[in-house]
Amino acid sequence: MENAGRRDITSQAEETSAVELSHNLTTVTTEIKAYQSIGGQAIFEIGRRLKWVKENDLAHGEYMKWLKESVNMNPTTAQRFVKIASELPNRYSSTDLGWKALYEIATMPPEERDNPQQLDSGETKKPDEMTVRELRETKRKLAAAYSENMANQTLLTQADKKAQKLQAQVTKLQQRDPDIKQVEVEPADYQDTKADLKAANEKIADLQKLVDDAVDDHNQRLAYELELEKAKADQEEIKADLNDLEVKRQNMLKQNAQIREVQKMVKSINELLDNFAMLRNRLDTTMLPDESSLVQGLTEMADKLIENGQVLHDDLAHPYHV
Repeated sequence: MENAGRRDITSQAEETSAVELSHNLTTVTTEIKAYQSIGGQAIFEIGRRLKWVKENDLAHGEYMKWLKESVNMNPTTAQRFVKIASELPNRYSSTDLGWKALYEIATMPPEERDNPQQLDSGETKKPDEMTVRELRETKRKLAAAYSENMANQTLLTQADKKAQKLQAQVTKLQQRDPDIKQVEVEPADYQDTKADLKAANEKIADLQKLVDDAVDDHNQRLAYELELEKAKADQEEIKADLNDLEVKRQNMLKQNAQIREVQKMVKSINELLDNFAMLRNRLDTTMLPDESSLVQGLTEMADKLIENGQVLHDDLAHPYHV
């Protein structure tokens, strides 16, 4: 019955992803827990509902508390689910990718999310075919390439402006029309013009050298920044894993506390059953008057023991896990 309910939720998520969500926090919490139980294709629906609760303040200013106590999810993970639901197209909902891989794809440039990329191993894969580590490697390469392209564009733009300015000066000098036919004497500014042209060419050569040196310096800085970005990404991954471990630790503490409480109750119940056995052995029911309140009280107590014992037996034989 439970599996059938989960299939119904999955089918509804695929067919009606645009359906308006409930403003009832209890309903949204129940839906999120249901989607948590059915795997990867529910990531988008969970993120969609987390965003809905936060944007509409359904938790009445206690979003973080609701995340921890009702949904059992840390804020970092919740933020990434929301990012996935906001950024990725619906077609990703049919993949088997986990939420970490989907988050890496969601934080890539949109134009690169479907493009094949070459990895350090030499393989070429599309983002939805990569592991989380390969996706992070690809994102670092794309960021480095973008930074390098922007830096080169800036340098080339500056060089182009300077070259255009010098060329304009050269053109202006070349367009001067000394009256050589009528005057046999060399114009007074001729040597100055030649000197200006020579200086302009020297400036262009110096500018080219500056561009080359700047590119070399940029490549060195880029290599350092790439290593730094890699270290930050690894640190972020460790932080997310620590958050997950803390959630598991809290769950184990709750479980241990419940076990200790149950053990105390079992001890008390065993003592009660021992007393009940003594009562049964010593009691001569033939000495009790029929229809008396004592007989009725003992009968009700025995019925309760049988009823509650059977319920406990069934629960232990067929445990239900949320």
